Amino acid sequence: MNYKIVIPSYNRLYPLIVKTLDFLFRHNIDHSKIYIFVHPFSYDEYVEVLKPKYPNLNIVESKCGIKNSRNYINDYFNEGDKIVEIDDDVEALLDLREDKPLENLNEFIEESFSMCGNGIWGVSALTNKFFATLNDKFGLRSIVATFCGYVLDKSIKLTLDVMEDHQRTILYYLNDKTILKRGWVGIKTKYWTLSGGLQTEYDREKRLQLQNFCAQEIANTYPHLVYQRTRKNGLKDLRFKRNIK
Repeated sequence: MNYKIVIPSYNRLYPLIVKTLDFLFRHNIDHSKIYIFVHPFSYDEYVEVLKPKYPNLNIVESKCGIKNSRNYINDYFNEGDKIVEIDDDVEALLDLREDKPLENLNEFIEESFSMCGNGIWGVSALTNKFFATLNDKFGLRSIVATFCGYVLDKSIKLTLDVMEDHQRTILYYLNDKTILKRGWVGIKTKYWTLSGGLQTEYDREKRLQLQNFCAQEIANTYPHLVYQRTRKNGLKDLRFKRNIK
């Protein structure tokens, strides 16, 4: 199956090498399948370090801002291309049923695309089997951008810099695309704590404020699909309504 692995990255060259790229290389992913979309301020450094060692990697100068970067990725590839989008700090995928690392990444990706047809698929953001669903579920569910796959739909345009993955999932749903959550696979990552990425431009407090604003925007725009939940730390999260299939 022909698919492309896309890694947006900003100011995380070392984590990218020792985490996400190491993870992909351990699974023998062809280097030519990998596209690293780099923030303009970091592009020259990434090329200088990565190209001599990994000449077949595709390093693309991207745009500033999360939504701009994701929209640029959407414009860069062709309609119908199969895209696997991964954050630049992913250490592993875990088979939560067996409490062990996922054995065959390529097989998992191909199976996921076969199951979701022309839509979008994702994995659990959890690493604890006791809180995960441990099975495959279809319908409107959270598909986090940390590790997900989708068949590219150029009509999808994002308008948010945080929780844009929730927005994308909703837009795929409204375009009558299949949504698949592979709840038995979890992600090992450090989304909020690792330096670089969004933390380069926002400290934790500003990021929390931005997420709360974006959560409110989505809830106001799609009240028939989502509702808000506020955590003890003040962070607003979104949940899809259970009667949505």
